[in-house]
Amino acid sequence: MSLSFDPNGTIDGPTLADLLNPMEFKTVLLVTRGLQNCQVAEFLGTTELVIENVLTDVYDRTGCWNSGELVRRYFREVASGLLELGRLQRQLAELEARAAQNLHPRPSGLSTATDHVA
Repeated sequence: MSLSFDPNGTIDGPTLADLLNPMEFKTVLLVTRGLQNCQVAEFLGTTELVIENVLTDVYDRTGCWNSGELVRRYFREVASGLLELGRLQRQLAELEARAAQNLHPRPSGLSTATDHVA
């Protein structure tokens, strides 16, 4: 399920933004900026082992063998216009908001104090 590039420049398949969840995408963004796993872990407030597991999942999902391939794929997608950084930041914020709603959904049938304000 990897993105393919043919010699004519046609790009086919899902992008990194399509394939990755917010934690994975944040990890990729930090890796593309040259941070080591321990630095990524510190930045995201987790452990290096968690980051190693996240990256293993990212490699499996994207078909990349290592961080070098992942970084190349990221910049190739950016250069081709598939990944627009501003759009990615908005998508990431939307995904995080949705994830937060899924973690703390408002039970149906319950109202908040503002629902009754006239």
